[in-house]
Amino acid sequence: MDRPGGIPGGMISELRNLHSQRLYLVSTAPEQGQDFWTIAILPTVERKGWFGLSRRLEPDPYHPVATIVRNNREDAYRVHAEVRHIVGTLPEEKWFEALPSPRPPEGYSPGARAKLISQGVDPD
Repeated sequence: MDRPGGIPGGMISELRNLHSQRLYLVSTAPEQGQDFWTIAILPTVERKGWFGLSRRLEPDPYHPVATIVRNNREDAYRVHAEVRHIVGTLPEEKWFEALPSPRPPEGYSPGARAKLISQGVDPD
């Protein structure tokens, strides 16, 4: 199921892997105030509420399976569709062989480079 994301221009796909039957979210959104887009594969976790009587599945934004960066909306949407296909049809063990590179083909945008450096990651 695809739906608009909470950020204007963003997109969220909720899908179940055919092999493991686990539920995943593929989220694509522009980084706020930046010049790049992020595609993330988020696992879902079961949250228990009110003394364990109610249960619901929620995405776990703190433990993404993979994160991919693209510099423009068109590339981000194209990669979103590709990732959605991979997550839905391939076993989890084969995802990293099939996923596109996390780095944009033309290199990181200035905003993406600055954010990576501020997080202590070498963008080169």
